[in-house]
Amino acid sequence: METIDRGWRMVRLEVAEHLADAAASFLHDEGVTTLVTGVREAGAREPRTPERAMLEAHVPESRATTLADALSRWLVSLGRIDPAAADARVTTAPLPALDWDAVFRRHHRPIAVGARLMLAPPWDVPDGAGREVLIIEPGRAFGTGQHETTRTCLEEIELLVGAGGVSSALDVGTGTGVLAAALARLDVPRVVALDTDVAVLPLARANLIRNRAGAVALLAGGVAAVRARFDLVVANLLADLLIAEARALIATLAPGGRLVASGLLETQAAAVTAAFSDLHLAAIRAAGPWRTLRLER
Repeated sequence: METIDRGWRMVRLEVAEHLADAAASFLHDEGVTTLVTGVREAGAREPRTPERAMLEAHVPESRATTLADALSRWLVSLGRIDPAAADARVTTAPLPALDWDAVFRRHHRPIAVGARLMLAPPWDVPDGAGREVLIIEPGRAFGTGQHETTRTCLEEIELLVGAGGVSSALDVGTGTGVLAAALARLDVPRVVALDTDVAVLPLARANLIRNRAGAVALLAGGVAAVRARFDLVVANLLADLLIAEARALIATLAPGGRLVASGLLETQAAAVTAAFSDLHLAAIRAAGPWRTLRLER
């Protein structure tokens, strides 16, 4: 990935703390979209003074001087009302290059899920300490493990597969293929992964192969076209889509089958549950504002 534009600068303002909100509002009105705020503390040899706020506006180099001049004029005007504005200081400096690739990689770290699983990006694969380590390449598809719904689905998968009786499973809206890979690595004999977005399938296939789950059947299309029946169906979608596809999802369940439905907020749980009234709500797993439902035929 590329570093941040070389033509950017920071316009830094040091001002009395009680004027920080007014200064931030002024910068916002000037069109500043990236603003970093903080508090400057006095050094060991400096006299104790009221705390000073630090604001950094990140702008294209072509705008830096104009913004600094406008900020200085505004402070002069403000000084007629509040003398503290006269002590403010405006400076500009080059914006240090930011390695976005490093930032991206720091965000995606190994995550332990449940008792048996661990998710890891390709650049940071731990030993796993007896866990099944799933290596997922982050990309445009959903399902890196960073989101609560992915993790709660994995926890439900581990629980249900561990209880036995799951010889077939369907992953609806597979994205990166992480849920399908987990099902395969937990030794479900027959796993089918489905997504309506054909563009994500190459990434899903690469992740499945990388995770020794190449036997998973990866298909493009909607759930209504599925004619087989499965012991376990996992659908990490959105509430509206779960409701719209409720009949088709129910139809994919074998007798005694279980459905794990996720991607819904707490406020949407009642509506989603009502759409699956033919099934018994066996459990709700919560993570922050998100909910994952376990429904049984």
